[in-house]
Amino acid sequence: MNILWARHGENVANLTRTLSHRVFDGELTDRGREQAAKLGKHLAVLDPPIGFIASSAARRAVETAAIVSGPLGIDPASIPALDQLREVNVGEFDGRSDDAAWATYDDILGAWRHGEFHRSFPGGEDLHELSERLRQGLGSVAAMAGSRRVLVVAHGANLRAALLVLAGASDPGHDLATGGVAELAIQTEPGSVQAPAIRVDLLSWGLALPNGKLRSSRDA
Repeated sequence: MNILWARHGENVANLTRTLSHRVFDGELTDRGREQAAKLGKHLAVLDPPIGFIASSAARRAVETAAIVSGPLGIDPASIPALDQLREVNVGEFDGRSDDAAWATYDDILGAWRHGEFHRSFPGGEDLHELSERLRQGLGSVAAMAGSRRVLVVAHGANLRAALLVLAGASDPGHDLATGGVAELAIQTEPGSVQAPAIRVDLLSWGLALPNGKLRSSRDA
């Protein structure tokens, strides 16, 4: 199956530059709610339609998914919120917004992009652990969705970083914008029914949705 992966709308942490895996769980801003509503409107004209939504357990993703679900005719109460889809676990830096914390964050993500996959955040995760967590989360989503077209509402940095290991893809070169969309191809392999083993391929990074047609924003 193909899965659309949407980054949540703008939230308080984006404005305060707060690292937020779990400690800080800010709500959407007015602009973030507008981004979510616009995303839902664009997705509502897709054919075949979105039939299943899953989200990260972070508040900003749950709120975005609930807004998006309206135009899609999906009950927000039916949307599973999965811890496995949370943002990068930055460990001891969770909830911090100071320059020193961001310098370490940038250093570690930069190291991952240069092949140092075992570099980890103090008390947090390395790239192999992040990639396996997302793989398990996507496997759970695939098992729950069945044959329905899927939207995952989660984050940008976790997927961008994990692509190096998760899909063997090169770094896309830029983050997903808030409310932005990527497209993944998921192939299930023999494994647990609850969370089958999967293979992931990146199809597009940063999609525009004009008139309901998916295309790369680079071509827009």
